[in-house]
Parts: sequence; structure tokens; C-alpha cells
Amino acid sequence: MNILVPDSWLREYLQTEATPLDIKRCLSLCGPSVEKVNDIDKEKVYEIEITTNRVDMASVYGIAREASAILPRFGFTAKLKPLPLPEKISAANVLPLDISDPRQLCRRILAIVMDNVTLGQSPESVSKRLEDSGVRSLNNAVDVTNYVMLELGHPVHVFDYDRIKTNRFLIRTAKKYEPIVTLDGKKYLLNENDVIIDDGTGRVIDLPGIMGTENSVVAENTKRIILFIESNDPARIRKSSLTYGIRTMAAAINEKSPDPELAYLALERGIVLMKKLCGAEPAGQIIDIYPERLKKVSISVSPEFINSRLGKDLSRKEITSILSSLNFDVSEDNDKLIKVIPPSYRSFDVRLAEDIVEEVARIYGYHNLPSCLMEGQIPISGSSINFIRKNQIKKMLKYWGYTETYSYSFISDELISKTKLDITDHLKISNPLTNDFAYMRISLVPSILEAYAKNQALKKDLKLFELSAVYQKKKNDLPVEPERLVIAENADFYRHKGTVEGVFREIGLTGWTVKISAPEFWHPGKSLTYHLGKDILGYAGQLHPEVASSFRIKEEVCLAELDIEILLKFASDAKIFKRIISTPEVIENFSVYLTPEIMVGTLISDIRRINKFISLVSLTEKYSDSINLEIRYRHPERNLDKKEIEYIRRQIENLIKKQFGLKLKNI
Repeated sequence: MNILVPDSWLREYLQTEATPLDIKRCLSLCGPSVEKVNDIDKEKVYEIEITTNRVDMASVYGIAREASAILPRFGFTAKLKPLPLPEKISAANVLPLDISDPRQLCRRILAIVMDNVTLGQSPESVSKRLEDSGVRSLNNAVDVTNYVMLELGHPVHVFDYDRIKTNRFLIRTAKKYEPIVTLDGKKYLLNENDVIIDDGTGRVIDLPGIMGTENSVVAENTKRIILFIESNDPARIRKSSLTYGIRTMAAAINEKSPDPELAYLALERGIVLMKKLCGAEPAGQIIDIYPERLKKVSISVSPEFINSRLGKDLSRKEITSILSSLNFDVSEDNDKLIKVIPPSYRSFDVRLAEDIVEEVARIYGYHNLPSCLMEGQIPISGSSINFIRKNQIKKMLKYWGYTETYSYSFISDELISKTKLDITDHLKISNPLTNDFAYMRISLVPSILEAYAKNQALKKDLKLFELSAVYQKKKNDLPVEPERLVIAENADFYRHKGTVEGVFREIGLTGWTVKISAPEFWHPGKSLTYHLGKDILGYAGQLHPEVASSFRIKEEVCLAELDIEILLKFASDAKIFKRIISTPEVIENFSVYLTPEIMVGTLISDIRRINKFISLVSLTEKYSDSINLEIRYRHPERNLDKKEIEYIRRQIENLIKKQFGLKLKNI
């Protein structure tokens, strides 16, 4: 995220002789990247990029604090000035307010009631700073909350006290489809993930951390207010903000875990400004609900560890000085180690010894570290044989006219239901971005059928494939990630079967067997299971009509799913070479009437085995009730005579008629 910081506001907390260009250069080298310095009505305004892990810098005070550590490294004096905070709070008139968070959905909640508020326009000094920072000035009460957020980096909210008739805040999760109207007049239907504030009657009065609601926002006649801060669950904030497309600056900060300790300072600063700009007076003491304080992070690291990573020999004193300038608590752990405790606003992103190295490196200056080229021979790692074979499979399918697809590893419960899979077999994502990405897939079939359904009207001969990983549950461990190859096409069953077996042959598989039927997705009478020994190579056949209907697929589709790990286990690069036979072939065609229970593959295999001179049996035509087989005979040394041909022909006819009980056309 980028923030805008007016130079005059920055210097309110940073005492330095450095010019805006000096500040830009120094910060960009050792801290946040200052993209540019803009001139806006005689004001220099810094445009600064804040990385996701450094939400502590997303404010005027945060940049001043960072600059006070960096500028002295470049020869400039720099001192961080203290924040003006209120003296002891005294309340002449106490107004009741009850706040409860029974499920501890918030890490910290702070609030204070203030009376005698006079609403109006903010003074120019405040409104101009807000507008220079990219925030529109509304009225003095709302401007205070935005001013504090920009100044300190923690969102603050203000309620109209008199519009909360019960004087009660109940923090809870929303009910499914519970409606709210936000302060910009937009209506949303919430879900069970969203944290909301209820006034105790079931009426939602806030979507905390993201945006206020229309029924509790300050209005023209507001006289009493509640200044309110909560440290909400950042994961919930982000999910709700993205779900409803409410991308406020408050949400952008809250989803990055701002410091709960900073929240108290922000409330105190808000009290000061409410007094100054609105004439408000406290009507009670600060309510502070903080069930579990942040635990300090203690990291022990040796100077040798730091120096070995930097390629420099910094003294213990210099390392301590750098870390202390960043408000890290540094002490001697023993003769070899330094004990480092980061401040509360860095406790989320500084947790490892390597994080300490990074802090020392950037303040010392990456530009001051030695630049050395690598020495020695660059290791060359070749592609593994399995990687090559997987690419071989992809290439052969490409050249056979198939289009490769890529899909997400996550699928929705709707896709699982459409393909009749068991949802309990799937791993559920604890924080999915959307409901479409709620589960890890256990099969590639749902994804490719979805792609097929979306593209079926665009191409007459649609042939798709995907080779990727699936995710299978493993008790008390990470999931197993086997790879699968899935093929979907609107081809005839026999052509589809030929593609599958063509893949087998091209990678050197031999000796597979076929059994009728396959599970889940396939038509029970028009599907096959391929075996090799005790292993299942995969399944192929026509898609089950009910599954096709659930995806609104309008034509018959053939589908195959193959286990890549098993295929590669038996794959071989060994080739069998046969000498070229010069004797002529005898070619005969047999038209056979089929019955539903007969497997054509078994018939072809048995015909090939009955005589050693049968060199090839192939299916050339398929009709509604019959097939045509082309059978070739050849002797390797000489021409077959008439009697030998007639003998082979009788063998074939007897096999077809007697063993399989089929009829031949015209015989």
C-alpha cells in the first residue's frame, strides 16, 4: 500500500535539518521506498510505499520514527518528538456504556464516551493535511478519526451515542444473510465469518475494522459520541473486506495486524483532538478490554551469526547501536549472544535471528555491504527422467490434437456435489478467499468438466487434458500429492480408448489388462479399468449421464483419469526391434454382429493368439449392431498357400461363432 505524508506534518514529530530530497534518498536506501515528493499548494508531500509486513510505518509517526533511526547514518541529526497526550481524564458527567465480547473475537477493545460535542467544519490546518494525504474532510468529529489513523496508523471509529438506544455494544459474529446498510448507503448480506457489533437488541450497528453503519454514524444533531477502537482478527477483516469489496484504508491497515499497544495511544490522541476541534469533554473513564496482552518476543543472536550473513565484521557495539535506534531492547545474553526484544509494533514481523540480521543490514545500508561475484563451478542439474516423461506425455497429446488446461488446486462444494464425490474426503481450507476455493481437490475431473462445459459451444471437436497434482488426506500430516492425467473429449469411445492405450504404448508400458466398469464419474456399462499386475493404471470411458447433466454438457463425452505415478513406475525406454519381413500379407475383413456383453478388446486379443501367422487385428468400422475387423496373415519366410489361409480363416470363424457366440455377416 502507498501512503501520502505532508512534510510539515512529518516535521511535527521529526526534528531534523535534512531536506525533503535528503529524506527521500535516505529512507529509500534503508527503509520504506519514497516513490516521489509531490508539490501540492506549497507543501511537499511524500508518496511512500509500505510493504505488507511493515504496517507500523503506515503513518506519519511511523515514518518519523523510522527516519529518526536512518538519517543519522547519513550524517543528519534526527530526533523523534513525543506525542501530545491528555493529562489525567476527569469526567464531570458519567454516561453509561456497556461493552461485551463473550467469545473474545477482538484482541483489544477501547472506548470512551464524550459529551458536549459541537459538530462543524474542521480548521483549514486539519482539513488541508487530510486532503494532502488523500482523505476527504467531512466534519470535525469524523476528521479526528481519520487524522489519528493517518498520524498514528491505527483506525479509530466514532459513534453517535444517542443513536445507540441501549448504551450497549455486543461483539459477535453475524448470522447468515444478516443485512446491514453501511454509512455510504450500500446494503450487504453478511455471513457467519463476519464480526459485527450489536446494540443488544439484534440490531447491527457496525462492521468493525472495515466501515461503520448508517444507523449509528454521527449526524448533524449529534451532541454525544463514543470514540471506539478495536483490534479485530486480521484474517476475518481481510476476508470480509474482500468478500464485499469494501476496501477502506481502515480495512487495509487492520488486515495487517496493527499493534494493539498502539491502540491506547490512538484513543488518547483522539481524546485530545476531540477536545480541541469539537469542544468535547469525557463523560466517563476509558473502557479497556484487553484479555490477553501481547507476549514479548525474545531473540538471541550472536554477532558472528550476523556478520557471517552480511559479509562484514561489525562490532558488538555497532550492532547494539543499530538495534537500539530502532527501539529494540538489547542486552547481553552471555559472552557470545545478544538478547534482542523488539518493540510491540514489531512483534509480528521480527521473530527470528534472520529478522535481526535484516534489520542490521538495512540500517547499516545494503549499499555498504561488499559486492562479490560467486566463485566456483555453477552446478548444473539435469531434468529427472520422470519430468522428461511427463513432458513427453503432454507433447504427444498436444500433437494428437488435445489442448492442455490449467486449473486451481481448490474447488467449491458445488463442484464436489456435481461430480458426486464425498465432501468429507476433501481437505477444507480454513481461510479460503472465496467459497469457490474452499476445498483441496482429490480429482482433476471436476475442474476439467467445468472447463469442458464452458467451452463446449466454442469448438466442434473439443479435446482437453490436464496433468497436475491432487491432494489426498493423510492423518495428522500434510496431504499426499499424487499426480493425475485427465482427458476429456467428445470423441467416440473406441477413439478415446485408442488415445489412452496410445499413451501407454508411447511410454513403454506392456501387459496391461482391462476390466469393464469404473467408479464415480463413468457410465457403468461403457467404461474400463486398466490394471497392470495389482496396480490400477487408471479409468476410461463414457461420462456418466447424471454427471454430464449436472454440468449441462449437451453431448456424450469420454473421460479418462490416469495415475501418473503408477504409469511412470512401469514406464520403460527399452525398445523392441523387429526385422522387416518382405513376404506379402494376406488381408481379410470380417463383419461381426455384436452383443452388449462382448468386449471388443478381448475378441481382438483372442483372435491374435489363435495362430502365430496372424500379424495384425484392427477395428476399422463400427456400426450400430456390428463391427468390421481387418485381419492380416503373413509367414516370415514364404508366401502362405491357399490351404493355410483357409485353415486360419476357419480358426477365426470358429472362435467368433463358438467361443464368443457371435454371428458373421454373409456367412
